Amino acid sequence: MVRNKRLTFLASLIKDYPVVCDIGSDHGYVLEMAFKTGTIQRGIATDVREMPLQSAMKTLKNYPVRTILSDGFLAIDEPFNAAVIAGMGAHLMTEIMEHAPHHEAIYVLQANDRIAYLRQRIIELGFQIVDEYVVHDRFYYVIVVVKRGHMTLSEEDVLIGPFLKEKADSRPYYEYRLRQLKKIIDVADENKKGELSLEWNYLKKRLECGQTKE
Repeated sequence: MVRNKRLTFLASLIKDYPVVCDIGSDHGYVLEMAFKTGTIQRGIATDVREMPLQSAMKTLKNYPVRTILSDGFLAIDEPFNAAVIAGMGAHLMTEIMEHAPHHEAIYVLQANDRIAYLRQRIIELGFQIVDEYVVHDRFYYVIVVVKRGHMTLSEEDVLIGPFLKEKADSRPYYEYRLRQLKKIIDVADENKKGELSLEWNYLKKRLECGQTKE
């Protein structure tokens, strides 16, 4: 079984839900880890391509998992308690979430880019953020956990996270993001520079005030 911090952490967030759906399951490693460490009763593994789905079937052959060739949730015809969508861009992820079913479930989202866009769009789609995490595994990965509901986010919440900003372990990520923004702002056009500077200012203020806490 492949292990890394990102996959292990994702698995920890879904491991105790009865029925878990992995959208874009690739090799099926997240579900495998969750089965090994938790109390999942059944899994649903999906992918839009046949070859990754075949890989997931091999990984998960000893577990009660249904594999479905599906574009996101479109071919899912049964309820689930939790879903994980990880390792893709925020635009694709939000397009997938546009078709999320309306039954009660939690969604664990890990986008590879544009986290602020993910937060804003997910709220517009009728979800609320219930928690956020940062995992460092060579790179920093932000994980956003959501469920159906209404929520209002401030500009600061959208840019740096309503839950991350209150967590002490987000500080190294914020420091990294500041360094990253400095490089981008220096070469950005004026329109982009203004948008990035907003995030810079919120991060800088949060770090200077020392308001992240245990």
